[in-house]
Amino acid sequence: MKISTKAMFAATLMLGTMLLIAASIGWADAQVRAAVAQRRHSVEISSALNNIRMVTFEYLLNRRDRARLQEQMVWERLERLFANPVPLDGAAAKMLESLRVQGEASHRLFSEVEAATGTGTVDEVQHRFEVQLSSRILILQQNSLVQAEQLIHDAGMRIDEAQHRVVLVTGLGLAVMAVLTSATAWLFRRDVLGPIARLELATREVAAGNWSFELDVGSSDELGDMARHFDAMTRALRDSFSRLQASNRDLLVLNKELESFSYSVSHDLRSPLRSMDGFSLALLEDYGDRLDDDARDSLQRIRAASQRMGRLIDELLSLARVTRAELRIQDVDLSAMAEEIFSTLARAEPERHVRWEVEKGILVRGDRELTAIALQNLLANAWKFTSKVQEAVIRVGTRVEDGETICFISDNGAGFDMAYASRLFGAFQRLHHEHDFPGTGVGLATVQRVMHRHGWSLGAHASLGQGATFYFRPTEKSDERREQDHPAG
Repeated sequence: MKISTKAMFAATLMLGTMLLIAASIGWADAQVRAAVAQRRHSVEISSALNNIRMVTFEYLLNRRDRARLQEQMVWERLERLFANPVPLDGAAAKMLESLRVQGEASHRLFSEVEAATGTGTVDEVQHRFEVQLSSRILILQQNSLVQAEQLIHDAGMRIDEAQHRVVLVTGLGLAVMAVLTSATAWLFRRDVLGPIARLELATREVAAGNWSFELDVGSSDELGDMARHFDAMTRALRDSFSRLQASNRDLLVLNKELESFSYSVSHDLRSPLRSMDGFSLALLEDYGDRLDDDARDSLQRIRAASQRMGRLIDELLSLARVTRAELRIQDVDLSAMAEEIFSTLARAEPERHVRWEVEKGILVRGDRELTAIALQNLLANAWKFTSKVQEAVIRVGTRVEDGETICFISDNGAGFDMAYASRLFGAFQRLHHEHDFPGTGVGLATVQRVMHRHGWSLGAHASLGQGATFYFRPTEKSDERREQDHPAG
């Protein structure tokens, strides 16, 4: 059964039980109200009967018209009470009917006494007749009072019984609600919380690298479907990571072979390049005076091309090392590193006058060696492209955008056209001619690889002849060596 179906069934059962309890409490409350109304009605009848008895005594003793009028008024009140009875059970209804009959008889006898008194002649027979009528009236009224008291007592008993029913129904309702709540909680714990706990355990096991863990939840509800899908996912992931590990092993072997091949090729290429450069230099030194200007220029071009080829090989090997280097995350002081690089550049070209503005205390979390390579390339570019500016300025600093710290290196040098910015970080992509600004076109590609290894975003903004700004966001990244311990790598 689906969880939604179980929830709907439990909600319906709970609602039905609540409605039944509410109806039972309402019925019991109606019984209490009816019993209270019966008691109030009985008290009013008893009070009226007692009043009639008192005015009857007064009339029989004093024969005053005031008592007669009072008896008439009380009787009219009794008639109204008898004419508008409250809902009664069988015994109370019979007793009320008996009271009505006795009241009518008492009133009729009172009228006969009143008529006999109005004749004006009182003899022995008449006196005995009045005494008999008076006795019958008093007996009837006394019996009526007794029955009225009994009716009041019965109403009180009915109130007690109705209140007992209210307490009983409320107690039973609460007990039923407690049972239903306990049953629902037990089912919820068994069918929902239990599978969820196993699912949470499974996610922790999988996150810890235990890909063989399976949920094995036998229910047929949504959680059971989720568990089966989770098990299928872990099986698929195990298969995928098995294939990935095999591919990684093959790739590792291939990378080692490529590394060996690259070093071998670089060594094999360097030898003929050194020969070309050396023999060209020998020709220039030994036979330079015998060669014309075109021949010497050709030899110089051969030497320059071989030397540039050597630098390209060095840059490619450096780029490969950046890609393969293992990250060692630590605190890096970019400000001190920039000052050190600037000192090195200034010593190499002491004739240049460049104003450096380095913000103090720029700290990032990264690999010191790779960060130094990236910063070296960025600052060397800024140094190179400000070489034709009389008042060169290079700035290293930070700014905050959207709550994130951004590091930047800016200069007021040659800059570049942003229309060609997509080519900026590609290997061997140059936006300036080598005669104007020499270089291999690998430096910014190396910077981009370093930033990518750290997970830092890299960007640039420039205007042709107005300088350039390179910026990156140094977000933290966990130690890559710890990441390798996980099967996901």
